[in-house]
Amino acid sequence: MIKKGGNFFEEHIEKIVLAIVGLVCLWLLITRVLISPNYVKYDNSKYGCGDIDVYISKQVQELEDKLNRKPDPPQPYKQRYDDFAALFDSAISGIDVSLNWPLPPPVSSEVRVKRAYRIPQVPDVNGVSVGHIRAVAYVPTEKIDEENAYDEAETEPNDLDLVTVEAKFDVAELVDDFYESFAGEDIAEEWRDPCLAKPVFAAVQLQRQELLADGRWSDWKIVPRTKIEARRRMFEVIEEVEKLPPGGMKVRLLQFDDPEVRMELLQPEAYRIASAREEWFPPSLHKEFIKNREKEKTEEKRKALAVAKKEKEKGRQEARAERSGRTPKTKTSTGGQAESGAAEMEKLYGITAPAKEKPTIKRKSRRNVKRGRENGRPLKNKGVLETTGDVYDKFEKILITEKTDFAKMHEPLVFWAYDDTVEPEKSYRYRIRLGVFNPIAGTEQFSEQYKHFKSKVILWSKFSGITETVKIPGMLYFFPREIQEAAKMVTVQVSRYVLDYWYSKDFYVKQGEVIGKVVETEIGQTEEEITVPKTIDYSTGAVLVDIISVNDWSGGKNLRPRYYFDMLYSFEGTNIKHTPIKQKYWTKELQAKFNEIKKAEKVSKEPLRDWNNRPVQRKRGPTKPGGDGAGDMEEYLRLIEEGLL
Repeated sequence: MIKKGGNFFEEHIEKIVLAIVGLVCLWLLITRVLISPNYVKYDNSKYGCGDIDVYISKQVQELEDKLNRKPDPPQPYKQRYDDFAALFDSAISGIDVSLNWPLPPPVSSEVRVKRAYRIPQVPDVNGVSVGHIRAVAYVPTEKIDEENAYDEAETEPNDLDLVTVEAKFDVAELVDDFYESFAGEDIAEEWRDPCLAKPVFAAVQLQRQELLADGRWSDWKIVPRTKIEARRRMFEVIEEVEKLPPGGMKVRLLQFDDPEVRMELLQPEAYRIASAREEWFPPSLHKEFIKNREKEKTEEKRKALAVAKKEKEKGRQEARAERSGRTPKTKTSTGGQAESGAAEMEKLYGITAPAKEKPTIKRKSRRNVKRGRENGRPLKNKGVLETTGDVYDKFEKILITEKTDFAKMHEPLVFWAYDDTVEPEKSYRYRIRLGVFNPIAGTEQFSEQYKHFKSKVILWSKFSGITETVKIPGMLYFFPREIQEAAKMVTVQVSRYVLDYWYSKDFYVKQGEVIGKVVETEIGQTEEEITVPKTIDYSTGAVLVDIISVNDWSGGKNLRPRYYFDMLYSFEGTNIKHTPIKQKYWTKELQAKFNEIKKAEKVSKEPLRDWNNRPVQRKRGPTKPGGDGAGDMEEYLRLIEEGLL
């Protein structure tokens, strides 16, 4: 038997093949079964078919959570004004200005002195008074701001309730105290700063309380500036240094030191009044205006009665002469002209000429004639009584102008503020205070006892005393006058105040019906240019709930039975009120209001004044040619032609 010679590969070839096949199968199992060949690269990673969906779903959920989460608060604004100002102060700080040759060392280095001022005291506000007027005013129909002033905006005549609170302030004392605090003799010479020693007014703050239904007063609330103020945003009170706009105190002081800003802040202009019989004045002068106007009306009535009596007597003399056949005595043409002139002057000036003599009239210069009738004012009648013209002159004297120097003011400063947000049939009371800028706010220049003023922008006066209560009258009333018992129908008179006048209309109301509605007027714009609204809204919002009979007793000591009907009504459906039907059963207050409205309806209506008819206006420069003085010149020439001047 022959033994084979050994070759390892020949002897183990089948095992090698089986091993290779096993490795290939293992590779296929791992790469094709255990590890999927289908994957994608996303977000710097590889994902299989199922994993990519899970990863994307997770990202979607995280994004949704971020969207639903409240936004992170923004980083608070960091004021950079000081850094910006420091750049200006050190514009050449990086330049080497030293010379090449050696310099001797300084004998002493400059030491910056740290100033320490005391804060001046703001005097008290006193002489507070309050007044209310109801008139037709030119109310803006668009927003008023610095780019759209009241004088340039679109307006329309509308009813306005305007409350004015007036007060007085010793500005001379304030000026002296500021000077003593920042530039007086007690201040170190190197600390004296005349710029800080000039007080700049910062704010006039008006607050009010409202009388509640239970008889208590509400909390004090700040009254906003009027809707016609162009600088409303600028006049918003900022009391903390951190809340100041860019520019800080320096810019704020420059803005409010402007004369125009000072006038608008302390003595803001009122609405343009369109009513023919009303005018705005500060409360103290408005009372005097009303008083003098009533005196003028009484004087006019007296003169009218005197003329009527004279004409009546003249008619009697002529009738007696005619019956007796005699010719009545007549005056010559010259005498007639003189009498006519005297009557005219008595009408204009209140000067009565001596009897049977040519009237001697004190000559008035053109300046006086023009001044007396400037902008529609009545001529002053000093010979008889104090007139409304005197009130205009007093008002002009208290107005501050661009040239007003507070340091030279001997009289107290008169300032005021308005409330144009009052509502009819509500009662209010007010208090007011005045604020001055703290010129060293935000610095370290305070003495030790005044360091708590460091962040205070405004130095306030104390609040004034509380004013008397201002009751705003209603503009809509209804009066149940008659009843039809069978039909259970009530005749209700609804009275509405519109454009300076009262209008009334009867409505026949049954149970469940609303009292009043919008009614078209029969008169639109009249020939006399008297504005009568085309429609009047008599809607009261009250619903007639029921009518009930009432038996009670009236009178003081001698009681007597009464039988009448009560009208039950409600505004919102839950709170039911009642009012007796027929005037004799009304309360005294309702009867007084009914009689007041009835009397007011008899007043003859007058045309509204136009925009430019302003009896009082602040002098801002020379009068434009062709203004209101043209009519005064014509009047002056007429008096010359008639021989009265």
